[in-house]
Amino acid sequence: AEIDGTLIADSSYNYNTDVESGGCFAPEVNKWTTLMTDGTNAALHRPGKEMTLEEGIEILYNDLKDLSSHDYDNIERYWDKLLPTVSYLGTSNAAKVKQALRVAYRAHRSQMRKSGEPFIIHPVEVALLLSGMQMDAETVMAGLLHDTVEDTDLTFEQVEGMFGLEVRNIVEGETKVSKLPKLAFADYADEQAENLRQMFIAMTDDYRIIIVKLADRLHNMRTLRFMKPEKQKKISRETLDIFAPLAHRMGIWQVKSELEDISFMYLYPQEYKKVNSILNERRNKIEDTLEHSVRVLKETLRSDRTLLGQDVEIEVVGRTKEMYSLWHKMEMKHDRNLDHIADLVALRVILTPGDSFVQEQQAADSGVWLCYHVLGLVQHLPNFTPMPTRVKDYISFPKPNGYQSLHTALMYKGQSVEVQIRTAHMHTVAEYGMASHWAYHDEKKRSSSMDLYNTPWLSSIKEWQQEAVGSRDFVDCVRRELLGKRVFVFLRNGKILNLARGTTAVDAAFQIHSEVGLNMHGVEINGKPVPFDYELHNGDVVSILTGEGKPSTKWMRYAKSRSTRSKLRAYFRSQQNESVLKSGEMLFFDYLSNHRNEILESSYIEYPFEVPTTVDELQTFLPGSSRYDDVTDLLNDIGQSQSGDFLRQKVSKIFMVPASALQECDESRFANITRTVYASQLDSISLNGVNEYNSETDISTNVSYSDVLNGGQAEIADSESVCYHCLPVRGDAILGTIHRDGSTLVHRKECSWVQKALNSARLPSRNDSVGEPVKLAWPDDNAWEENASESFLTEVIIMAVDRKLLLADCSVIASKNSEILKTGSSSSNEHCILEFLVRVKDLDELQNLMDKLREVNSVMSVERRFGSELLDESDL
Repeated sequence: AEIDGTLIADSSYNYNTDVESGGCFAPEVNKWTTLMTDGTNAALHRPGKEMTLEEGIEILYNDLKDLSSHDYDNIERYWDKLLPTVSYLGTSNAAKVKQALRVAYRAHRSQMRKSGEPFIIHPVEVALLLSGMQMDAETVMAGLLHDTVEDTDLTFEQVEGMFGLEVRNIVEGETKVSKLPKLAFADYADEQAENLRQMFIAMTDDYRIIIVKLADRLHNMRTLRFMKPEKQKKISRETLDIFAPLAHRMGIWQVKSELEDISFMYLYPQEYKKVNSILNERRNKIEDTLEHSVRVLKETLRSDRTLLGQDVEIEVVGRTKEMYSLWHKMEMKHDRNLDHIADLVALRVILTPGDSFVQEQQAADSGVWLCYHVLGLVQHLPNFTPMPTRVKDYISFPKPNGYQSLHTALMYKGQSVEVQIRTAHMHTVAEYGMASHWAYHDEKKRSSSMDLYNTPWLSSIKEWQQEAVGSRDFVDCVRRELLGKRVFVFLRNGKILNLARGTTAVDAAFQIHSEVGLNMHGVEINGKPVPFDYELHNGDVVSILTGEGKPSTKWMRYAKSRSTRSKLRAYFRSQQNESVLKSGEMLFFDYLSNHRNEILESSYIEYPFEVPTTVDELQTFLPGSSRYDDVTDLLNDIGQSQSGDFLRQKVSKIFMVPASALQECDESRFANITRTVYASQLDSISLNGVNEYNSETDISTNVSYSDVLNGGQAEIADSESVCYHCLPVRGDAILGTIHRDGSTLVHRKECSWVQKALNSARLPSRNDSVGEPVKLAWPDDNAWEENASESFLTEVIIMAVDRKLLLADCSVIASKNSEILKTGSSSSNEHCILEFLVRVKDLDELQNLMDKLREVNSVMSVERRFGSELLDESDL
């Protein structure tokens, strides 16, 4: 039988085959399935007599002791391979690893791989890879057990009972990862994408899960030749697209390189052969260059007096560039000339400080200054030409995965030679990346904090998981933003930001801090202003200008990072929530203001009361009168509902007023406002076609009043003395009236009061109560700028098709383009009328406000009211 690519032995299998010849096991009956069916699991879940986990584990241990001498010989043979690599763990931990080997051997005893080898060879090889990285005991044990729960009857509870919670968590996480289907990423199905999503989520709690999976994948890739060609390509594509970038992101260079080269061989066999052929043609020259470079560098370092006086061991090794990396670089540059590949031949200098260094400095920092000293020696190697532009300092500016090293390049007989200089600690991190970090924390710290096994970029996956996004989008985001190409930019303080390639200035601002992004009002790149959608490039120096900035919805288009878009969405959502609450507050209190008399007259409340005008006053009416105990909940529901019936119902219940009485009042008010709007539209049409000085009594006759307007000489209008019957705004055509106290009142020319004054001035017996007409003009622009704080009251009426959040949407527009003082509203079954009393600076600002309101969805018309119906003394 076959389970997930694994051959399970059946009764026809010859169990006497020796382990070394590709067979496996002793001839006795495999007791594992019986043990799982009739032993531990049965003991744990036996109806009527439940057994504890401890009792089940004891039974399991007793049955594990029942292994034959042949089984023990095989276990010892595998242990002989493991023991030298796990000796760094100490005797106690090594004993635990051996026990995990016994359990894994027993669990997989009847299973075979496609290669015909015993399945146990696979977890042993995985454990060898993990111990080669010097991972902790829990990770090595998890490597041995990683397939037991998925492919056998062993349970996670039993793993935990035998080896602890950490081992169980790693095995459980790796089991979820292993359920990833073998897929081709050009067109993956939703189910496959969801499995990928679950894989990434499983990795976020503990990066050791990824390391176990990478070791598992590497050994599987090494034995991929036993799979069918179509599976080889699918698995290789999956490895090249997901697991090799994961290894790179974690800094495990050895694993990354081997995964890439094997995948390259199966995915692009022709290209693989071509690159191999090109290398073979140049092999002699490459080997000669490598051998000579190593010899000269060793001689130079050994003869240096400074290094001779230091307690440091120096190792010089050479290598040629990996096949896939070489092909990828040639493809990217469209250049197949190996002489143009800078790091085809590379030397590595590894400095291992002695005990005296480590005592003086921390292990991670010891020997750093020697790296710079060696760099100086390398730049002056005899017969080599230095290439100053190729010096890179990754010690002062490490890569995001922790990589540190000094890089430089030399030229020797037309062949470029790269030189990397690092300490032993840096080399360990370079080769094993995050897998090496645990070794630099003491065991007490490791056991007390799981934070050591988490990283910021893994945490960002958790943040994305909290958003309701599709599996495909989620997977694409992880591949693009975490596993894709990166761009590195500098802040003014020298800090480096590591961002996905293609990100913009908006992403950089939010990467620094959410508050920086939310208050950004400008961006400078390399000292020059740039737009917010500027795409960042390597080496850019970014300056984010903050202050009175506020995010715009356009930023959602500029943001390329999911994290940035998530923060922007949260901001806009909070703004909308505030807007909804404010909308509910305005609706409720405007309704109370407009229906105050009706409420007082028709309420059945037995004690005297006043209609509330503040939130605190309203709070006292809630307990017992409705289902709301908190006034915020009430106002929020009203703002969300935007329903006149809902609002009327709440007012009726809270103030014990018959709903029918309130409805009659609403219908009457809606009819009055509709007539007002209609009359205002007619007035504006009429005034566009007649002289603006027409009398109220005869608008069809042109009449001149120049003889009564102070000889045609205009006085300067006082913006603080305006007529509240017409509410003029700077920019309106105006006239004035001078009164007995000497004050001059500013009117719109259409105002009935100024028309009466004009008519009265022509009569023999003047009516002094209306004042004497006078020609006025607004101050010029220079004078106006000196009083820029001055503003004018005006009222806007909106007629619209009723819908939810209409008032909230209009309120947002009105508040951005003016200062709202008061609102009013009324509605019928389908339509509603909204009224805003606002302050504006001039007619242009008013016109801009009205234009913006007309763009709101479902708004039919926006008119300026002549005068105001909302204005009262408190607003003056």
